[in-house]
Amino acid sequence: MKANAEVFAEAGFAYLGTSYSRMDCQAFVEACLRDVGISEDLPGSNAWYRAMTWVGTPEECKSRFGSIPKGALLFILKQDGNEPTRYMQDGIGNASHIGIKTGRSKGAIHSSASKGCVAESAFADKTVPHGGWNRVGLWDRFDYGEQINALLSGESTDEPIEVVVRVKKVIVKTESGNGVNFRKEKSKHSAYLGNIPDGTELTVTAEDGDWSQITWKGREGYVMSMFLAEAEPEMVFMTIPRTAAEALHEALTEALYGGGDSID
Repeated sequence: MKANAEVFAEAGFAYLGTSYSRMDCQAFVEACLRDVGISEDLPGSNAWYRAMTWVGTPEECKSRFGSIPKGALLFILKQDGNEPTRYMQDGIGNASHIGIKTGRSKGAIHSSASKGCVAESAFADKTVPHGGWNRVGLWDRFDYGEQINALLSGESTDEPIEVVVRVKKVIVKTESGNGVNFRKEKSKHSAYLGNIPDGTELTVTAEDGDWSQITWKGREGYVMSMFLAEAEPEMVFMTIPRTAAEALHEALTEALYGGGDSID
């Protein structure tokens, strides 16, 4: 019987503030495991890292499984040669710290030597640089949901595939050469965000009547479509689960052909 990963993620909050001298990072994780019915005693975070069914960077986890599930184990992996002697020759490195992804508040919880207690730390489903969380571990003793469980066990055929997305690009082109007004909303009377010079290449994220939604200098707003000329589209490569690609294919076929001819 697999333990519920989300319950495991929540278990840690009962220990917030517990002294590090009483409960270090390994003892904290093992206490949370006991709370969900798993009894395991491994000698240190390096042993825990090597016991995982799957390990990789946060970005690799999202690409492989579609998300980083609550209850995933988080590690700080270093290539500093400070791993225990028994692990020196395997080339993996030193998994110096262990925590749990919570999926709420700051994103992670662990027993922190620097803070002196069980505390939360920043983790937003991406690698935390400069000594932060940089590895995710998934363990087949947890229930992460049907899709992730299947991928983790190797039973799923929902392998990630690479698709190409055609992103519409435009260039600002006005008869006067004075550029186009950038507005907060789809109105000539909306707040003025600036003037976008002629020749500026933009990406259109949505079109609504006479207006195009774009992002410029980090701000999202609208310009009048009549002052935009089509440019060479950008081809973006994305990795998504096969089922997601198939669902998109079916939706587009239905929209364009009423479920008849394929759009392959």
